Amino acid sequence: MNPARWSLFSSTALALVGSVSMVLLIALGAVTWLVAVPMAQRSAQDLAGLIMLSAQTWGDLPQAERARFANELAREDGLSLRSVPQLSRLHSTRLPYVRFLHDAVAHRMTVCPPDTLDPDTGECVYMGERTGGAGYWLEIPFEGQILKFEFTRQRVGYQIPLLLGAILIGGMVLTLWIALLITRHLTRPITQLVEKLPHSLPEQPLPLTGPLETRLLIEAVNRRTGQVRQLQEQRTVLLAGISHDVRTPLTRLNLSLALAESALEPELLQQMQGDIAQIHRLIDEVLQIARGAEHSRKEPGQWSVWLRQWQAQTRARGIEVRLIRPPNGADGAFHLAADSLRRILDNLIDNAARYGQPPFVLRHQWSAGAHILCIEDQGEGLTPEEIVQLQQPFARKDTARTGVTGYGLGLSLARVLAEAQGWQLQLTPGSAHPYVVAEERPPGLVACVVLPTGTTGDAPI
Repeated sequence: MNPARWSLFSSTALALVGSVSMVLLIALGAVTWLVAVPMAQRSAQDLAGLIMLSAQTWGDLPQAERARFANELAREDGLSLRSVPQLSRLHSTRLPYVRFLHDAVAHRMTVCPPDTLDPDTGECVYMGERTGGAGYWLEIPFEGQILKFEFTRQRVGYQIPLLLGAILIGGMVLTLWIALLITRHLTRPITQLVEKLPHSLPEQPLPLTGPLETRLLIEAVNRRTGQVRQLQEQRTVLLAGISHDVRTPLTRLNLSLALAESALEPELLQQMQGDIAQIHRLIDEVLQIARGAEHSRKEPGQWSVWLRQWQAQTRARGIEVRLIRPPNGADGAFHLAADSLRRILDNLIDNAARYGQPPFVLRHQWSAGAHILCIEDQGEGLTPEEIVQLQQPFARKDTARTGVTGYGLGLSLARVLAEAQGWQLQLTPGSAHPYVVAEERPPGLVACVVLPTGTTGDAPI
């Protein structure tokens, strides 16, 4: 995994878990060798003393009393004692405690018959695990007999692997839980900061929570947010003033043209009126971009009704648009900034009418948790490089090739409005249309607005 893609929460949690786990492993090793192992050895020494004492008592008792002694030993001490005909000569267990017990008993065996010695260890004490894992056994030659002691797993005082495993797993789980709590406490304020600043400035200052460094960061964000908001307000006021000052002489020019209409050639009059109308449109688009970062008021509606209303309004403006909706005909309600969506689609269809070729299509569909509205045309399209360029303010396609004039603000305004509402504006060549099959892709430009359901207040259609 690329570390650059890690979140603050995951990287902090990993650092805490790794460092604390390392400390835990060191502490576990120290506890094992300084506490657990010595305690297990002392317990094995005690049990070895009991075994040797029991063997001595067994040898001193008459034959008739041995059965009663074995029953009492099993009842009181959990040891099963009996005489077997021969040694098994096995060492079939690796449990550390049983190994400690073997060594402690072997240390107490002062005399071993020569025919009972293990050639590998030089001892006459043998051990193993009972059938089915029910416990362990220990065999020793004692005064001409082979005595076999058996005991259950519960009789083992210290099971070191189980103990260490429990300590390790418990410590890891506890460490992970504490690390996640600490990490969440440290990173939650920053996460909330990111959640509240996805597309626009917050309405109110963010609360100062978390550690000192986090509070300083939030305080700096609040301070910068106030400065940016003040700059936006000043920009809007400035542009509104410029608009007022420019529209006043434009109004006088219109009046003058109307008074001098009879003295001017019709073609020249029409050209001058068209220039004045273009200046008005430029002022409107600049003001829209200046105000575009603000959230529009959300309103409820039905997708089918709203889209057909927009289609009718576009037809009244002289642009015929074919509406394509999901084949199942299902419909759904929404609660979104419909005015911003209308302005975006108006700009996109105007751009298609200016630079593309009919027939024009508005395609509405549902994909990957979002509503998608795509404007398609049959023009010559754009290259990926031209698409990137035309999303910048005042960028235009070569008028020498298109024969169309404009100010290059339509796509920029659509992008600003979409980002302000948490939507995405995607411009692609028709051949790379991401939402239809190859056979249905148009030759011209495809402009899609992606509206996640979290911004539309509805469910899949």
